[in-house]
Amino acid sequence: MNRLRPDERRVQILAAARRVLEADPHSEVSVEEVAAEAGVSPALLFHYFGSKKKFQYAVIEEAAALMLLRTAPDLSLPPDEQLRTGIRAFVGAVLEQPQLYRATLAMSAAGDPAVRALHAEMRRTFTGWVVAAVATLGVGTTPAVTLACYGWQGFVEQTLLTWLDGPSVDRDELERMCEESLGLLLLTAVTNDDERAVLKTLARV
Repeated sequence: MNRLRPDERRVQILAAARRVLEADPHSEVSVEEVAAEAGVSPALLFHYFGSKKKFQYAVIEEAAALMLLRTAPDLSLPPDEQLRTGIRAFVGAVLEQPQLYRATLAMSAAGDPAVRALHAEMRRTFTGWVVAAVATLGVGTTPAVTLACYGWQGFVEQTLLTWLDGPSVDRDELERMCEESLGLLLLTAVTNDDERAVLKTLARV
């Protein structure tokens, strides 16, 4: 076994975890399986991460960083396309690693402070991008609009979790629902006719 610095070994183990989850997105984050993939013993894995819980958090943290990188807005696109591609990228990231997403929400709901803070930061970042893109379309960033964007994120999370438990529509329809529901929900937050016209286009109504 090559002698690696502690930071290099952690990177190696997290890369192995990513390969395991990519091979079977519905599998749990198994210490034994990841250790075998990384070519280390479970004891060595615990040496670098401290505990199974800390190891799972490290895997979730890395996945969150990759998700935010993947869903970052493409500023070269028109604002409406920024929204649509960002939403589809978010949906794709969740569907490709469902166990990580489930684990994030479950550990956050269970009160794990580190995961709760990480989840909150993910939501703030992604929703911040959505609010910024909506503002670029010409919709004022009022408290009601911001609140509606956060509420929409909760809707999308629950919709994806329900779909993962039993896909009742095809993926294209799922993505369409997530996209168009944003405009529909924002219609409840604005009264200006020009802004409503923009949001109706976003919602395709």
